[in-house]
Amino acid sequence: MPNINKLSVRGGSGMVTIPKDELEMCGLLAEDGAPDTDVQLLVKMERPGEWRISVLDESCVDDSWYTGEMPETGMQVGSGGGREDR
Repeated sequence: MPNINKLSVRGGSGMVTIPKDELEMCGLLAEDGAPDTDVQLLVKMERPGEWRISVLDESCVDDSWYTGEMPETGMQVGSGGGREDR
């Protein structure tokens, strides 16, 4: 299920957020949990109302979770994302 975020404004720029757990899974956070400021992102408007965000240096991204392996964070991935009722 996609994450729904509200648009906010800071310093004259529009901002959206990327969930911290997804940034962590991709290895885009520093050891202190803050965003890795050395990683450069490209934000490109594909068409009015639709943008694409890409990491310029793909070697910065840990894609092991995407290929079905356990991410370095130890977080479980691909378990359906739902809550288990007991």
